[in-house]
Amino acid sequence: MSLLRTLVLAALLPFAAMHQPALAERGVTADTVLLGHSGALSGPLAELNREYLSGATLYFDDLNGRGGVHGRRIALLTVDDEYNPEKAAENVRKLIEDEGVFALFGCFGTDPSAKMIPLASRARVPFFAPYTGADMLREPLDPYVFHLRASYGQEIEAMVDHLVTLGVQSIGVVHHADPFGQVGLDAAQKTLARYNLRPAVIAPIASNGADAAEAARRVAAANPAALIMVTAGNSSIALLRAVLATEARPMLYGLSVISSQQLVRELGQDAHGLVIAQVVPSPFRLEHAVVREYRRLAEKASQPYSYTALEGYLAAKTFVEALRRAGRDLTREKLVEALHGMNDWDAGDLRLQFSPRRHVALDYVDLSVISRGHFTR
Repeated sequence: MSLLRTLVLAALLPFAAMHQPALAERGVTADTVLLGHSGALSGPLAELNREYLSGATLYFDDLNGRGGVHGRRIALLTVDDEYNPEKAAENVRKLIEDEGVFALFGCFGTDPSAKMIPLASRARVPFFAPYTGADMLREPLDPYVFHLRASYGQEIEAMVDHLVTLGVQSIGVVHHADPFGQVGLDAAQKTLARYNLRPAVIAPIASNGADAAEAARRVAAANPAALIMVTAGNSSIALLRAVLATEARPMLYGLSVISSQQLVRELGQDAHGLVIAQVVPSPFRLEHAVVREYRRLAEKASQPYSYTALEGYLAAKTFVEALRRAGRDLTREKLVEALHGMNDWDAGDLRLQFSPRRHVALDYVDLSVISRGHFTR
């Protein structure tokens, strides 16, 4: 079943939710578990969010085709927030109060998640695998929020450690002029300070990349040896094009949310020498069983392989494992208890670590390299 059909199915479910047996958990019927998602389905970050959802839907569709979990299919109701935090908050309120979703899955972005999480937590609705690595959303631990991926701080630490090991000390930062960008800038400054270093240049950029030329001008004027890009979606492409139009040629390092698939498609051969931190194994290699599973379903659906889609797939698989462990008599509290018990779960040659004191499953960070429009590792 395609992504579109999954969303259409989900759109029909509020009527079914109104006819649940007495005392049943909201969002759970005899044959369906209804999940909600608020994310950018339009705007400069839409492709990145859709890529994540495409991987999750691969898993959910395959599961549904095999009868679901405990006889229940997974339906995912997605709502567009245009990466607008206030709209995201309103979406979550409606998803919880009006649509009666059982849990929130894969909600997109740092700024929107900062608005959505308090609403979900107050309603005691699990908020699972948000697509953000912001440390500020992880501490203090929230009993209803569970993260899949490593943090932006861990990604940037891996970049800086690698650069310093190579002897590079002139490192600049371009960051979104928003809370996501500030989180990345703070992490970069903190990690650089461990080596008694400061950014060679700090340049903000709009999330749509409209002022990329000005950011590139500031980078060229400082001429750092390396540049960490705290960017995502259209801004990443705009920045790279603008930097290539200058005389500066820093080594380029991007976060996992840089939208690498979109970037490679748009820039082609110009996407060369870019190092990207990744928080899941490479979808282009076969060492991990979970990657082989994902690739089989992606090929069947004629989807290109991508890190972001693999992350969505892994999030869906992890959530479903928790549903299995929670049992047929499903409640939100039983789901949380089941997640706490997944303290050494093998997702396919990749072990996840949840516990009552740890709500971040993975510390995995790897550095991938793009050469002439293709990933080399």
